[in-house]
Amino acid sequence: MWNLFRAEWTKTYKRPANIGLLLITLAIILITFVAQTGIALYNGKEDTIGWAGAQFAMMFPNGFLFPSIILSAIGSMLAVVFMGNSIGSEYSRDTWKVLLPRRARRSDFIIVKIAICLLFMICLIIISLIFGQLMGLIGAAILGGTLFDFDSFSLGTLLKSLIPVLLQLVVFSSITLLVTMAGRSTIMGIVFGIVGNTIFNLAMSFSTLAAKILPNAHISNLEANWLYTGDEQKLMFEGVDRVFGTHISLSTSLMVVAAYIFGSIMLGILLFQRRDMAGQ
Repeated sequence: MWNLFRAEWTKTYKRPANIGLLLITLAIILITFVAQTGIALYNGKEDTIGWAGAQFAMMFPNGFLFPSIILSAIGSMLAVVFMGNSIGSEYSRDTWKVLLPRRARRSDFIIVKIAICLLFMICLIIISLIFGQLMGLIGAAILGGTLFDFDSFSLGTLLKSLIPVLLQLVVFSSITLLVTMAGRSTIMGIVFGIVGNTIFNLAMSFSTLAAKILPNAHISNLEANWLYTGDEQKLMFEGVDRVFGTHISLSTSLMVVAAYIFGSIMLGILLFQRRDMAGQ
């Protein structure tokens, strides 16, 4: 298993698509901070609220929050592209036809794929947070003023804000794994993952039944339970309950999200174990 893990990690960091995912994420973060700094400079110090707000948002350690927001917005797409390419490349290059006869347990290949996906995404999150804060410090230095403010920041709040991001990554990478294996196609996996996520969001907006079945609203419910307190939590619950048409408990959302994750993985492993790699 360890040798398989090492080999998979080597393919992962050498794969151009994965390097592209990292660079695109960093580019979006860079553009965000450049835009924020540019707007503050354009408006000038006369806009005291905007100037002070930009300084506050970029100083250390508040600058970690912008990358976390960006990752929350695009995290599911990153996971879809990564997993679709990771699985699909094995079929397009016939890699598994050569490797599978040498090993008795096919499930090892899928488990390693999932572990590598999580490792890569965690590394991407860490790099994005560090890069975002570095850009924030540069922006704060350009605007002048204090570079550090530890009083208004909580490490626990930052870590909690990353939980929904990780859930999105795991849920949609698991679904993409299953679809890519069923279709033996990178394009099918990626298109289904991205289009499916969009359709899921639209469906739950128009149908309370769809909201109860699909994972998106349940992830939002988990976020409302874990990240917010007081009046903010009350507002979040009102929005989530409106989508569901009723109140959904934390345990119910946990079971639905877990069902998508483990169900997709187990079906993928079952399909992989029974399928002939020659394609018949």
